[in-house]
Amino acid sequence: MMSASLPENSRLFGHTDRTATGSYHLRPFGRPLIEGYFGGENARALERQGERGFVAAAVDELARHLGPDIASRLTPIASSAWALDEFALGSYSYARPGGAGARALLAEPVDGRLFFAGEATSLTDFSTAHGAYESGIRAAKEALAALQATHSPV
Repeated sequence: MMSASLPENSRLFGHTDRTATGSYHLRPFGRPLIEGYFGGENARALERQGERGFVAAAVDELARHLGPDIASRLTPIASSAWALDEFALGSYSYARPGGAGARALLAEPVDGRLFFAGEATSLTDFSTAHGAYESGIRAAKEALAALQATHSPV
C-alpha cells in the first residue's frame, strides 16, 4: 500500500530535461496509487518491451525522486498499449496553446445528422476515458433530439 506521506493528487515528472520520460499522478483522489503516463516514441518503445518495460522505466524514475525503498512498495496493477491498439493507434488529443476552443468546434453536429463524440470533443475532460464516455452520452442525446424533432407530429 502506498504511504499516506506522499501528497494527494500531486504530479511528478521523471525527467525534466528530455521527452523520453514519464509523468506520474501521485495518490489520485487520495487512493494508494501512482498512475504513470508515457508518450511519443518513448511510449512506443516501452510498449514493444511489454508491461515489464513500463514498470522498469517507472520504478527507475520514481526511485530517483522518492528514494530506492519505493521500489519494494510498488506493485504493478495494469498497463495499456494504445499504439498497438488497431483503433486508437496510440493517440489521444491535446490542444496547442490557444487551441482549446477547437474542442467545441469538433463537437458541433453537421446538418443535424452527423454527431461527434470522443475525448477530443470534451471541453473539460479531454484526453481521458471519462471524457470520451461522457461525450458519447452527449452526442447520443443530440442524435435522439434530432430524431425526435424530425419525427414529431406537427
